[in-house]
Amino acid sequence: MTDSLIHHASFTVERAYRSPRERVFAAFTSAEARRRWLVESDGWTVHAYDPPAEVVPGAVEASRFSPPGADVVLTNDTTFLDVAAQERLIFAYAMTVDGKPLSSSLSTVEFFDDGDGTRLLFTEQGAYHDRDVAGREAGTRGLLDELAKELGEA
Repeated sequence: MTDSLIHHASFTVERAYRSPRERVFAAFTSAEARRRWLVESDGWTVHAYDPPAEVVPGAVEASRFSPPGADVVLTNDTTFLDVAAQERLIFAYAMTVDGKPLSSSLSTVEFFDDGDGTRLLFTEQGAYHDRDVAGREAGTRGLLDELAKELGEA
């Protein structure tokens, strides 16, 4: 039996926002907002971004982008599986680097009232080709920081 090149792992990130749940959920489902905080964050170059007209079960989002100063192209192809307005999103996504598989993941984002703000719980279960799960978790935390900027909280 050969060693698998795939590493299976999961992580959960919890984050509090001062904005109400409706506003945080809207930032996850608005194509314009998602492009700003999810695709273009930190000066990444966007080669293509094809968001769904509406985030509903079965909706698909595709993007191609490069990190600042890098000569590689990453892709992210996302399919929304479950959408409960202002409560949760469940989506599957696959990423590649220069056409080679990087990861396939199932993510759940849950939104809870937290006083006047929102508590967000992001859980990802994945099959990672690069074994850098800590890096993926750190990247997710960074994206949730970008979401805070989108909400005017940073």
